[in-house]
Formats: sequence, C-alpha cells, structure tokens
Amino acid sequence: MQSSLKVTAAPLLQRLQQGLARPPVELVQAPNLRWPFHANHNRNTLRIAILDSSFNPPTLAHLALANAARPTFDKHKPNHEAAEEDYDAKLLLLSVKNVDKTLKPGDATYIQRLEMMELLAKHIRHHPPVTTTRTNSETGAPNVAIAIIDEPTFIGKSQVLLEFLRRRFQSLSTSSEDGGSSTEPPEIELTFLVGKDTLERLFAPRYYASESFMVASLRKFMAPAPYGDNSRVVCAHRVSTSTIINPSAAEAEEAQARRTVKLAQEFVDNGRIAMIEIGDKLSRYSSSAVRGAIHAVGIDDRDGREAVWKSLVSKDVAQYITDSRLYVNNL
Repeated sequence: MQSSLKVTAAPLLQRLQQGLARPPVELVQAPNLRWPFHANHNRNTLRIAILDSSFNPPTLAHLALANAARPTFDKHKPNHEAAEEDYDAKLLLLSVKNVDKTLKPGDATYIQRLEMMELLAKHIRHHPPVTTTRTNSETGAPNVAIAIIDEPTFIGKSQVLLEFLRRRFQSLSTSSEDGGSSTEPPEIELTFLVGKDTLERLFAPRYYASESFMVASLRKFMAPAPYGDNSRVVCAHRVSTSTIINPSAAEAEEAQARRTVKLAQEFVDNGRIAMIEIGDKLSRYSSSAVRGAIHAVGIDDRDGREAVWKSLVSKDVAQYITDSRLYVNNL
C-alpha cells in the first residue's frame, strides 16, 4: 500500500526535476494549510529552523540537531531569555541537486528518503514554553514541514526559500476569508542546522569563484535585513574518529577545521553562527556509517543480537530500512 506522502510527493518531485517549479522548491507536507504563518504570531520576525540534508538515511544525530534548542546568538543575553525565543517552525529540506553527492546504486530513492523524513518528523519537538505560535492549533503537533528543493548551495537555498515563503504569505493573505489582507509579511529568519562537515564546505573557497567572492556572498547570506538574507547557521560539534583510523587524514581534517574557524570567526563574532553540542556519542553518528555497516555486515539481526546499525537510527526508520532492504547493495 502506498503511503499518502508517496502519492503527494511523486508528482511534486517530477515537477521540480523538470524545472517547472518557480521558485524551484515544493512543499511536500505541512502540519496545516497556513504553515509556517499564523494569525496569532506576535513577533516581527518569524524564525524557521532548516535541517537540510541528504537523509540517506536520517540518523539520531539528525534528530538531535533538529531538536536542539535555539542557541543564544547574542552572548550578552541571559539563557532564560533565549529559551523564550525558540524557532516558530521547522523544515526538513531535501535537495535533489547536491554539489558533492549524486544518487548511487543501492542508495535510497528520493521518495524513500522523504518517507524516512516523515518518520523523523514525528520525533521532532519544540522546547518549552510551547505556544500556539509554534504548534498546529488544531492537533497540537509541532510545526514541522517537509520540502524538496532544486538548488545545491546554502546561499542559493536561502534566496529560493525566502522568495517561496514571501510568495506563500502573499497567496495566503489574498485567499483569506476576508478577501485579502493588507498585513505586512513578517521578517523571515532562516537558521540552517548543519554538521561540522557541512560548515567546512560552506567556507571552502573551491565552491566559489574566489575566496573574496565567497566572503562577499556569505556576508550577504548572513547579514541582517534589509542588507542581506538574514540567515543564520547553527553547527553541531563533531567528534572525529580519523585519528584511530587514519592519522594523516586526521591531520588534514584538523587543518581544514582551523581554516574554517578562521574564515567563520567574523560571523561567529557577529552572532550569525553558533556552535552547539549534541553529545560525543551522537556526534559520531552518520548516514555513511549506517550504509557502510549494512553493506559490510548485513541488514538483519544475528544470533539474537540486534544489528549494530540500528542503534544509529530511530526504531521506525530502522524498520523502514529493514522492510525496504535498503543499502544491502550499497557501493
């Protein structure tokens, strides 16, 4: 039996890949018709957390990042005040165009990834205090949506999402029961939730025309409105295991990390990038570790013992992978 998400997502994915979506993003699933906007939103800024990943598959590290409280970007603000400024909405975002990754034999298809994202979304929560501005007022469910996008870079994704959300606000205002509204759209603040590897790619000059162009692009990406896109980045520290496996690789990784820190320091100092902890154990979890373990050892439990890879994902995602026989032939 097809899931409802599969039925919804298939034509949207096809439309996106054919270049028919303008801007190139499709909202696959949302908790309510007005997501992420609410009539009772009482702040000038709408804060949306974006977890953008390949989700191949989603792991408990993804979940920890999605569930992390909004950090204190302002170092002078008390923690209890920051806790009252949690994200208003969250978005799980899958890109069908990635600068480093392409679909390989044995990988989960985009539809399968979306179905696993749907399972992941069920475990995403909001931090107290929970108000109607952060939940679906009808069901009480967290304000989490799922979307697909045809844009490989974070800078491009920010621009595409902002255009999409502004058009969506205008459309929702025009179609409201009162025959239209003159209400001004809220200022939108997108916060991209990333791991250490992704942050390093964001500050890697090889993805830009030059290092000076990279810095200029990132300044516009993270500058407050109206001078820039008003986006932020939250990065989870990641514990490296390269030292044990490959000492020379560890040295290269540390050198890259130092370069990233140096380039990113301006944005950390300006309160546009924040580093968070999700725990040493979770920081070691990765999608590639799941795929590698299944390919090397097998997907099924043995001798009454649960397969090790299952400890890296939620139980429902583990069941989905088992039922679908994913990654067994992954190369």
